[in-house]
Amino acid sequence: MKTYGFNEDLDLVIVGTGPAGLAALHAAQQAGLSAVALDKGPICSALMAHPTYMRWFSTFDKLELAGFPLVISEKNPTRREYLKYCRTFVQYFGLRVVTYCTVAAVEPRSPGFTVRGRDLFERPYEWNARCVLIATGFYDSPRRLEVPGEDLPHVSHYYTEGHRYAGQEVLVIGAGSSAAETALELYREGARVTVAMRGQDFQTKYWIEPDIENRIREGAITCHRGVQAVAIRPDEVELERHTGGRVVVPAEFVLALTGFVPDTSLLEAAGAAIDHETGKPVLSEAFETTVPGLYVAGTLCAGKEANVVFVENGREHGPVIVADILNKRKDGAAM
Repeated sequence: MKTYGFNEDLDLVIVGTGPAGLAALHAAQQAGLSAVALDKGPICSALMAHPTYMRWFSTFDKLELAGFPLVISEKNPTRREYLKYCRTFVQYFGLRVVTYCTVAAVEPRSPGFTVRGRDLFERPYEWNARCVLIATGFYDSPRRLEVPGEDLPHVSHYYTEGHRYAGQEVLVIGAGSSAAETALELYREGARVTVAMRGQDFQTKYWIEPDIENRIREGAITCHRGVQAVAIRPDEVELERHTGGRVVVPAEFVLALTGFVPDTSLLEAAGAAIDHETGKPVLSEAFETTVPGLYVAGTLCAGKEANVVFVENGREHGPVIVADILNKRKDGAAM
Protein backbone atom coordinates (compact mmCIF):
# COMPACT_ATOMS: atom_id res chain seq x y z
CA MET A 1 0.00 0.00 0.00
CA LYS A 2 1.32 3.41 -0.96
CA THR A 3 2.20 5.97 1.66
CA TYR A 4 2.88 9.66 1.17
CA GLY A 5 3.89 12.62 3.26
CA PHE A 6 6.35 11.12 5.73
CA ASN A 7 9.26 13.29 6.73
CA GLU A 8 7.51 16.30 5.19
CA ASP A 9 6.12 19.44 6.73
CA LEU A 10 2.80 19.27 4.95
CA ASP A 11 0.45 22.18 4.41
CA LEU A 12 -2.66 20.04 4.76
CA VAL A 13 -3.72 16.56 5.85
CA ILE A 14 -7.25 15.52 4.90
CA VAL A 15 -8.96 12.75 6.86
CA GLY A 16 -11.50 11.03 4.63
CA THR A 17 -11.50 10.49 0.87
CA GLY A 18 -15.17 10.80 0.01
CA PRO A 19 -16.21 13.35 -2.62
CA ALA A 20 -15.76 16.30 -0.22
CA GLY A 21 -12.27 15.15 0.78
CA LEU A 22 -11.20 14.47 -2.80
CA ALA A 23 -12.47 17.85 -3.99
CA ALA A 24 -10.49 19.51 -1.20
CA LEU A 25 -7.35 17.52 -2.02
CA HIS A 26 -7.61 18.56 -5.68
CA ALA A 27 -8.09 22.21 -4.72
CA ALA A 28 -5.04 22.04 -2.44
CA GLN A 29 -2.90 20.51 -5.15
CA GLN A 30 -4.02 23.06 -7.72
CA ALA A 31 -3.12 25.83 -5.29
CA GLY A 32 0.40 24.45 -4.85
CA LEU A 33 -0.11 23.18 -1.31
CA SER A 34 1.59 19.99 -0.17
CA ALA A 35 -1.36 17.82 0.84
CA VAL A 36 -2.19 14.19 1.59
CA ALA A 37 -5.56 12.51 2.18
CA LEU A 38 -6.01 9.49 4.45
CA ASP A 39 -8.78 6.90 4.55
CA LYS A 40 -9.36 3.91 6.79
CA GLY A 41 -10.51 1.90 3.76
CA PRO A 42 -10.29 2.28 -0.01
CA ILE A 43 -10.96 5.55 -1.81
CA CYS A 44 -14.51 6.66 -0.95
CA SER A 45 -14.82 3.90 1.66
CA ALA A 46 -17.91 5.53 3.19
CA LEU A 47 -19.77 5.19 -0.12
CA MET A 48 -19.24 1.44 0.11
CA ALA A 49 -22.03 1.47 2.70
CA HIS A 50 -24.57 2.28 -0.03
CA PRO A 51 -26.58 -0.62 -1.50
CA THR A 52 -24.65 -2.55 -4.14
CA TYR A 53 -27.02 -1.79 -7.02
CA MET A 54 -27.95 1.74 -5.99
CA ARG A 55 -28.41 4.44 -8.60
CA TRP A 56 -27.81 8.01 -7.42
CA PHE A 57 -30.77 10.37 -7.18
CA SER A 58 -28.52 13.28 -8.25
CA THR A 59 -27.66 13.64 -11.92
CA PHE A 60 -24.09 13.26 -13.17
CA ASP A 61 -23.43 17.01 -13.41
CA LYS A 62 -24.28 17.50 -9.73
CA LEU A 63 -21.78 14.83 -8.71
CA GLU A 64 -18.78 15.88 -10.80
CA LEU A 65 -15.70 17.06 -8.90
CA ALA A 66 -13.75 20.14 -9.99
CA GLY A 67 -15.34 20.04 -13.44
CA PHE A 68 -13.85 16.62 -14.19
CA PRO A 69 -16.41 14.96 -16.49
CA LEU A 70 -18.45 12.02 -15.28
CA VAL A 71 -19.18 10.18 -18.53
CA ILE A 72 -21.97 7.60 -18.26
CA SER A 73 -24.81 6.33 -20.44
CA GLU A 74 -27.61 7.45 -18.06
CA LYS A 75 -28.23 10.76 -16.31
CA ASN A 76 -27.88 9.20 -12.86
CA PRO A 77 -24.76 7.14 -12.12
CA THR A 78 -24.83 3.82 -10.35
CA ARG A 79 -22.81 3.23 -7.20
CA ARG A 80 -20.27 1.25 -9.21
CA GLU A 81 -19.94 3.99 -11.84
CA TYR A 82 -19.39 6.71 -9.25
CA LEU A 83 -16.79 4.73 -7.32
CA LYS A 84 -14.91 4.17 -10.57
CA TYR A 85 -15.20 7.90 -11.34
CA CYS A 86 -13.66 8.82 -7.98
CA ARG A 87 -10.78 6.38 -8.51
CA THR A 88 -10.18 7.81 -11.97
CA PHE A 89 -10.27 11.35 -10.54
CA VAL A 90 -7.48 10.46 -8.11
CA GLN A 91 -5.39 8.75 -10.78
CA TYR A 92 -5.83 11.43 -13.44
CA PHE A 93 -4.71 14.27 -11.19
CA GLY A 94 -2.07 12.23 -9.35
CA LEU A 95 -3.60 12.99 -5.96
CA ARG A 96 -1.70 11.69 -2.95
CA VAL A 97 -4.05 9.32 -1.12
CA VAL A 98 -3.10 6.89 1.65
CA THR A 99 -5.68 4.11 1.98
CA TYR A 100 -6.32 1.53 4.70
CA CYS A 101 -4.94 3.75 7.42
CA THR A 102 -7.22 4.57 10.35
CA VAL A 103 -6.63 7.95 11.96
CA ALA A 104 -6.56 7.62 15.73
CA ALA A 105 -5.75 11.18 16.77
CA VAL A 106 -5.27 14.74 15.53
CA GLU A 107 -2.98 16.44 18.02
CA PRO A 108 -2.36 20.19 17.99
CA ARG A 109 1.30 21.16 18.22
CA SER A 110 3.27 24.33 17.62
CA PRO A 111 2.95 25.01 14.80
CA GLY A 112 0.15 22.93 13.27
CA PHE A 113 -0.81 19.35 14.04
CA THR A 114 0.41 15.79 14.25
CA VAL A 115 -1.97 13.25 12.73
CA ARG A 116 -1.51 9.72 14.04
CA GLY A 117 -2.83 6.61 12.32
CA ARG A 118 -2.46 2.85 12.07
CA ASP A 119 -2.56 0.56 9.05
CA LEU A 120 -4.23 -2.85 8.70
CA PHE A 121 -1.39 -4.46 10.64
CA GLU A 122 -1.59 -1.93 13.50
CA ARG A 123 1.68 -0.32 12.46
CA PRO A 124 1.80 3.32 13.58
CA TYR A 125 2.24 6.25 11.20
CA GLU A 126 2.22 9.98 11.68
CA TRP A 127 2.07 13.12 9.56
CA ASN A 128 2.92 16.69 10.49
CA ALA A 129 0.89 19.46 8.87
CA ARG A 130 0.08 23.13 9.30
CA CYS A 131 -3.62 22.43 8.78
CA VAL A 132 -5.98 19.45 9.04
CA LEU A 133 -9.33 18.91 7.34
CA ILE A 134 -11.79 16.32 8.68
CA ALA A 135 -14.12 15.02 5.96
CA THR A 136 -15.22 11.68 7.38
CA GLY A 137 -18.97 11.95 6.74
CA PHE A 138 -21.32 9.94 8.93
CA TYR A 139 -21.92 6.58 7.22
CA ASP A 140 -19.59 4.84 9.67
CA SER A 141 -21.77 5.80 12.64
CA PRO A 142 -25.25 4.25 12.43
CA ARG A 143 -27.85 5.40 14.94
CA ARG A 144 -28.19 2.44 17.28
CA LEU A 145 -31.44 1.15 18.73
CA GLU A 146 -29.79 0.44 22.10
CA VAL A 147 -31.91 -2.65 22.73
CA PRO A 148 -30.98 -6.19 23.82
CA GLY A 149 -29.99 -8.35 20.87
CA GLU A 150 -28.88 -5.52 18.59
CA ASP A 151 -25.47 -7.13 18.13
CA LEU A 152 -26.78 -10.55 17.14
CA PRO A 153 -25.41 -11.83 13.81
CA HIS A 154 -28.72 -11.50 11.93
CA VAL A 155 -28.97 -7.76 12.65
CA SER A 156 -27.44 -5.08 10.41
CA HIS A 157 -27.54 -1.30 10.10
CA TYR A 158 -26.66 -1.51 6.42
CA TYR A 159 -28.42 -2.97 3.39
CA THR A 160 -26.39 -4.40 0.52
CA GLU A 161 -28.62 -6.36 -1.87
CA GLY A 162 -31.80 -8.43 -1.85
CA HIS A 163 -30.46 -11.82 -2.93
CA ARG A 164 -29.20 -12.80 0.53
CA TYR A 165 -32.68 -12.24 2.00
CA ALA A 166 -34.82 -13.99 -0.65
CA GLY A 167 -37.38 -16.33 0.92
CA GLN A 168 -36.60 -15.03 4.44
CA GLU A 169 -38.65 -13.15 7.04
CA VAL A 170 -37.07 -9.68 7.16
CA LEU A 171 -37.95 -6.86 9.55
CA VAL A 172 -36.99 -3.38 8.35
CA ILE A 173 -36.90 -0.80 11.15
CA GLY A 174 -37.19 2.81 10.02
CA ALA A 175 -39.34 5.18 7.97
CA GLY A 176 -36.85 7.13 5.86
CA SER A 177 -35.95 6.73 2.21
CA SER A 178 -33.48 3.93 2.89
CA ALA A 179 -36.05 1.91 4.85
CA ALA A 180 -38.84 2.43 2.29
CA GLU A 181 -36.70 1.64 -0.75
CA THR A 182 -35.12 -1.37 0.95
CA ALA A 183 -38.51 -2.78 1.93
CA LEU A 184 -39.73 -2.50 -1.66
CA GLU A 185 -36.60 -4.07 -3.13
CA LEU A 186 -36.71 -6.93 -0.62
CA TYR A 187 -40.37 -7.60 -1.44
CA ARG A 188 -39.55 -7.74 -5.15
CA GLU A 189 -36.61 -10.07 -4.49
CA GLY A 190 -38.91 -12.56 -2.78
CA ALA A 191 -38.46 -11.77 0.92
CA ARG A 192 -41.39 -11.64 3.34
CA VAL A 193 -41.12 -8.07 4.58
CA THR A 194 -42.35 -6.32 7.71
CA VAL A 195 -41.70 -2.64 8.43
CA ALA A 196 -41.69 -1.12 11.94
CA MET A 197 -41.68 2.65 12.45
CA ARG A 198 -41.99 5.08 15.33
CA GLY A 199 -44.32 7.46 13.52
CA GLN A 200 -47.29 7.03 11.24
CA ASP A 201 -45.83 8.09 7.88
CA PHE A 202 -42.81 7.42 5.70
CA GLN A 203 -40.34 10.27 5.21
CA THR A 204 -39.21 9.40 1.71
CA LYS A 205 -39.12 10.58 -1.89
CA TYR A 206 -42.49 11.63 -3.23
CA TRP A 207 -42.61 8.89 -5.86
CA ILE A 208 -41.61 6.14 -3.41
CA GLU A 209 -44.36 6.77 -0.85
CA PRO A 210 -47.34 5.75 -3.05
CA ASP A 211 -45.51 2.58 -4.08
CA ILE A 212 -44.83 1.33 -0.58
CA GLU A 213 -48.20 2.45 0.81
CA ASN A 214 -49.94 0.53 -1.97
CA ARG A 215 -47.89 -2.59 -1.20
CA ILE A 216 -48.86 -2.26 2.46
CA ARG A 217 -52.50 -1.68 1.58
CA GLU A 218 -52.65 -4.81 -0.56
CA GLY A 219 -50.93 -6.90 2.14
CA ALA A 220 -47.71 -7.58 0.23
CA ILE A 221 -45.72 -5.79 2.96
CA THR A 222 -46.74 -5.77 6.63
CA CYS A 223 -46.34 -2.47 8.51
CA HIS A 224 -46.45 -1.68 12.24
CA ARG A 225 -46.77 2.05 12.90
CA GLY A 226 -46.26 3.87 16.18
CA VAL A 227 -43.94 1.21 17.59
CA GLN A 228 -40.37 0.78 18.70
CA ALA A 229 -38.21 -2.29 19.08
CA VAL A 230 -37.53 -3.27 22.68
CA ALA A 231 -35.86 -6.66 22.24
CA ILE A 232 -34.31 -8.61 19.37
CA ARG A 233 -34.07 -12.37 19.63
CA PRO A 234 -33.18 -15.13 17.18
CA ASP A 235 -36.14 -15.45 14.78
CA GLU A 236 -38.25 -12.65 16.32
CA VAL A 237 -38.40 -9.03 17.47
CA GLU A 238 -40.54 -7.61 20.25
CA LEU A 239 -42.16 -4.27 19.47
CA GLU A 240 -43.80 -1.92 21.97
CA ARG A 241 -46.81 0.10 20.81
CA HIS A 242 -46.83 3.77 21.79
CA THR A 243 -50.49 3.35 22.72
CA GLY A 244 -49.65 0.43 25.01
CA GLY A 245 -49.08 -3.26 24.64
CA ARG A 246 -46.51 -5.28 22.76
CA VAL A 247 -46.40 -7.40 19.61
CA VAL A 248 -43.88 -10.04 18.57
CA VAL A 249 -43.06 -10.28 14.86
CA PRO A 250 -41.09 -13.03 13.11
CA ALA A 251 -37.67 -11.94 11.83
CA GLU A 252 -34.96 -14.18 10.46
CA PHE A 253 -33.08 -10.99 9.58
CA VAL A 254 -33.33 -7.46 10.97
CA LEU A 255 -32.30 -4.33 9.06
CA ALA A 256 -32.19 -1.38 11.45
CA LEU A 257 -32.15 1.45 8.90
CA THR A 258 -32.55 4.24 11.42
CA GLY A 259 -30.06 6.71 10.00
CA PHE A 260 -26.65 7.86 11.11
CA VAL A 261 -25.11 10.16 13.69
CA PRO A 262 -22.02 12.36 13.25
CA ASP A 263 -18.80 11.08 14.82
CA THR A 264 -17.07 14.19 16.11
CA SER A 265 -14.67 12.36 18.41
CA LEU A 266 -11.53 13.37 16.47
CA LEU A 267 -12.61 17.02 16.52
CA GLU A 268 -13.47 17.01 20.21
CA ALA A 269 -10.22 15.31 21.18
CA ALA A 270 -8.36 18.05 19.28
CA GLY A 271 -10.22 20.70 21.30
CA ALA A 272 -12.85 21.82 18.75
CA ALA A 273 -16.18 23.03 20.08
CA ILE A 274 -19.30 20.97 19.20
CA ASP A 275 -22.93 21.97 19.59
CA HIS A 276 -24.12 18.75 21.21
CA GLU A 277 -27.79 19.53 20.67
CA THR A 278 -27.38 19.65 16.88
CA GLY A 279 -24.22 17.56 16.61
CA LYS A 280 -22.65 20.32 14.51
CA PRO A 281 -19.07 21.50 14.98
CA VAL A 282 -18.85 25.24 15.58
CA LEU A 283 -17.50 26.60 12.28
CA SER A 284 -16.53 29.86 10.63
CA GLU A 285 -17.78 30.79 7.17
CA ALA A 286 -14.62 29.12 5.84
CA PHE A 287 -15.47 25.86 7.69
CA GLU A 288 -12.74 26.36 10.30
CA THR A 289 -13.39 25.01 13.79
CA THR A 290 -12.63 26.86 17.03
CA VAL A 291 -9.14 25.34 16.79
CA PRO A 292 -7.17 27.49 14.30
CA GLY A 293 -6.10 25.46 11.29
CA LEU A 294 -8.56 22.61 11.91
CA TYR A 295 -11.33 22.47 9.29
CA VAL A 296 -14.39 20.35 8.51
CA ALA A 297 -15.92 19.56 5.09
CA GLY A 298 -18.84 17.52 3.79
CA THR A 299 -21.75 16.00 5.68
CA LEU A 300 -19.96 16.20 9.04
CA CYS A 301 -20.66 19.95 8.96
CA ALA A 302 -24.40 19.30 9.17
CA GLY A 303 -24.42 17.32 12.40
CA LYS A 304 -27.72 15.51 12.85
CA GLU A 305 -29.28 17.27 9.86
CA ALA A 306 -28.11 14.61 7.43
CA ASN A 307 -30.15 15.87 4.48
CA VAL A 308 -28.69 19.39 4.48
CA VAL A 309 -25.19 18.65 3.18
CA PHE A 310 -24.52 16.06 0.48
CA VAL A 311 -22.21 15.62 -2.50
CA GLU A 312 -23.81 18.42 -4.51
CA ASN A 313 -22.84 21.14 -2.02
CA GLY A 314 -20.18 19.34 0.04
CA ARG A 315 -17.90 19.28 -3.01
CA GLU A 316 -17.74 23.09 -2.79
CA HIS A 317 -16.31 23.17 0.74
CA GLY A 318 -12.74 22.28 -0.21
CA PRO A 319 -12.04 25.27 -2.47
CA VAL A 320 -13.37 27.61 0.24
CA ILE A 321 -11.11 26.01 2.85
CA VAL A 322 -8.05 26.12 0.60
CA ALA A 323 -8.70 29.79 -0.16
CA ASP A 324 -8.85 30.50 3.58
CA ILE A 325 -5.53 28.69 4.15
CA LEU A 326 -3.90 30.71 1.38
CA ASN A 327 -5.31 34.00 2.68
CA LYS A 328 -3.97 33.32 6.16
CA ARG A 329 -0.58 32.44 4.75
CA LYS A 330 -0.59 35.67 2.72
CA ASP A 331 -1.57 37.69 5.78
CA GLY A 332 1.08 35.97 7.88
CA ALA A 333 -1.42 34.55 10.37
CA ALA A 334 -0.14 31.80 12.63
CA MET A 335 -1.54 28.35 11.88
